[in-house]
Amino acid sequence: MSMDSVLIRSIAVLVLMTSTLCSYADAKQHTKLKFYMHDNTAPPNVTVVQVARPSANVSSTFFGTVVVIDDLITEGPSPSSKVLGRGQGTYIFDSMNTVSLLLTFTAVFENDVHNGTLSFHGADPILQKKREIAVVGGTGVFRYARGYAIIETHTFTYATTVLLFDVTLRR
Repeated sequence: MSMDSVLIRSIAVLVLMTSTLCSYADAKQHTKLKFYMHDNTAPPNVTVVQVARPSANVSSTFFGTVVVIDDLITEGPSPSSKVLGRGQGTYIFDSMNTVSLLLTFTAVFENDVHNGTLSFHGADPILQKKREIAVVGGTGVFRYARGYAIIETHTFTYATTVLLFDVTLRR
């Protein structure tokens, strides 16, 4: 066997080992979590407040409306399930053609399992069954978090919307 073929085989083995180790390391750094966020628009527990709207009715999609939220985050879909924290931020109706939100909020976790924050940002076309937004950062146990969340509307009534967040993080 020539020295060139030994060298080529050695490099191939090193490349294979490196890619395998990188894949293993990537898989080890993913964290999954699920939670439910509760939007309440009716008294007595209002957590969603409209703070701005356009002066003229420019579309049927609520375009230009700004809403501030301070929603309960729970482990299960019931508001009486274990409280994990609060979702605090804004919804901005940002499309003239469809009902879609620019969703920017921070999940503030203060419990025995998670203590820190996750920041979410992205387009939320709420009429779609599943939507994806970015996790753009975090603090505490979530420091340097990056990832995404799949959002599903679990339940919707006049007074309450419950959203399921299925989050995948890479830290």
